Amino acid sequence: MPELNEKPNSFQAVIDSLRRLVTMQLGYARLTAAEKFTVLLSTIAFYSMAVALGTLILIFLSIGLGHLLADTGIGKYAYFIVAGLYVVLFVLLFVMRKRLIINPVARFMSRLFVEPPKE
Repeated sequence: MPELNEKPNSFQAVIDSLRRLVTMQLGYARLTAAEKFTVLLSTIAFYSMAVALGTLILIFLSIGLGHLLADTGIGKYAYFIVAGLYVVLFVLLFVMRKRLIINPVARFMSRLFVEPPKE
């Protein structure tokens, strides 16, 4: 009869161990997800600020280039030339969007969410 008393206790111990294991794994998953989302959101914030600052720099450089071209004798067509440069840059960006934008973002996301953490 002592064996009958030990079996429920050992069974309860296994259940408690499994419960603790599941709780610990859920906690680890939450911490890992929080870390990965923190990295993702901080990267998005950094690049958003970089794009905003880059846009301001580009605007002032465009105005300066337009004025510089206007002073060289081109006159009123100077700003059309600057706009044409941006059209060419846009077309190049559109043509190479997979190599310049899509693939780097996909690699970053796959490294962030798919690869196991390096300890």
